[in-house]
Amino acid sequence: MRLVLDSDVLVHALRMPKREDLYALHKKASNIFESCIEKKNELFLPSMVPIEVGTVLSKILPHELASEGIEKLLTTAKEVYPFTDNTTLNSVYSISSNIYFGKALENSLKLTRIEKDENDNWVPGWKDKREVMVGGMDVFVLTYAELKEAVLITNDWALWYVGWKRGIRSYWLQGLRNEHVLMIVNSEEVVYPER
Repeated sequence: MRLVLDSDVLVHALRMPKREDLYALHKKASNIFESCIEKKNELFLPSMVPIEVGTVLSKILPHELASEGIEKLLTTAKEVYPFTDNTTLNSVYSISSNIYFGKALENSLKLTRIEKDENDNWVPGWKDKREVMVGGMDVFVLTYAELKEAVLITNDWALWYVGWKRGIRSYWLQGLRNEHVLMIVNSEEVVYPER
């Protein structure tokens, strides 16, 4: 299965939490990331995700450990778009980056602020707010998952909700049960959210 893991998921996967309340998220995220290392799933990343992960890891880990985490991330990813060491793909990517940019720009105008549907109050993590807002990096990640026809896994509830409402297969890490994670690890599709 093609996966796009958001930076928050990768940070949870690549560091051992100091707070006990974050251990469950670490375990879920690291199991999913391990499935990509083991090639059970394919990891696809837009280039800003490793940059964001590196930025966060460098603030919370010693330099050597942060560098090791980024190297593991880059060697695991099947693609870090639009960068590759394949010259032919670089030519294709230079053309396709216009498509990606155009779609991201379109999504930035449509998706950065959406009204919540009150009929969705049964979904995990629901809060009584009228709208959901996502940022620019979120739009890039969401657009990339959409164009790659990949499953987006994020711990950002707003990003998950916007993706889900948009029809993009996406999972909210905190809302996944252990059996969901096991299914993802085994490259099985999860019905999420469950009613």
